[in-house]
Amino acid sequence: MGLSKVLGQEKVITYLRKLLETNNIPSTLLFVGNRGVGKFFAALQFAKALNCKVEPLDGCDSCQSCIAIENNVNPNVKIVKDSPLGIESIRDVINSSYVPINGYRVNIFVDVNSATKEAFNSMLKYLEEPPPKTLNILIAEKEEAIPETIISRSSIVRFSKLKREVIEKILSQSFDETLAKNLSYILNGSLENLEKLKNIENYKKRKYLMMSFLNLVKKNETVPTFLLRFKDYYGDISRTTVEDFLNEAIDLVEDILYIVLNKETDFVKNIDLLGFIANEFLNFDMKIVYETYKIIENSKTAILTNANPTYIILRLLFDIEYL
Repeated sequence: MGLSKVLGQEKVITYLRKLLETNNIPSTLLFVGNRGVGKFFAALQFAKALNCKVEPLDGCDSCQSCIAIENNVNPNVKIVKDSPLGIESIRDVINSSYVPINGYRVNIFVDVNSATKEAFNSMLKYLEEPPPKTLNILIAEKEEAIPETIISRSSIVRFSKLKREVIEKILSQSFDETLAKNLSYILNGSLENLEKLKNIENYKKRKYLMMSFLNLVKKNETVPTFLLRFKDYYGDISRTTVEDFLNEAIDLVEDILYIVLNKETDFVKNIDLLGFIANEFLNFDMKIVYETYKIIENSKTAILTNANPTYIILRLLFDIEYL
């Protein structure tokens, strides 16, 4: 129930329960960590606990307040999911924050990293003098992208990557043992891509895409063939999909190094490709693998400053093809 449902973030839950036990609730909490590790879920459960009369240290999930929060109809809890987060959304929160309530008001800002400069300025004024019995929970991936003026007025709560065993436990409730195990490795500490990969067809498309990339490295496949696989899985070429693939590709190359050089499988992410990698790369030139790694790293740097993701992915693929 409530906070007890947040798995894999024991230190975070211990800290939040301590705040509840001592009734020492700060006006602003900054939840920081990778996507898919439970930041928003924990924020929602904490909002329940703050307003629950049955289980005030946890949330009961069955009282009127908890049910209303779960269904996003409790007037005490406002969730702002706008991305980019603009000044109008901040003003809307401010204007509604001074309406009398029965309970604890919780404002949850889901993607603070996307906030505009004007939004941050407006938020700062609000955080300096929030109404009584009001908690603002700011959710962000990268702490360094948040202005110091905001950070200095927040209590920072850092979320870690989920342990593989925790993810497998979560997945075992819905998937067979083999798929739950494979996905627990592939998801790599985050449930961000679970919604996509729980579809077995998407799971297969991802596997074919990764194999296609490995075949490209081995000169057994061409760039056009790979791009067909890319579009089949991701749908289009955009900054988001290219960034996602670059992260996948770097993990895949690291898997090759783990398996071939260290004979190590405990840290392999693409466990469903273990046999393929072993068969194809045990006698392969590792200099090409190292060069591939460097090309991917350079592409990850380039995507941060280059506005053309199509150029980035094409440059990556042709550089690898002509190694």
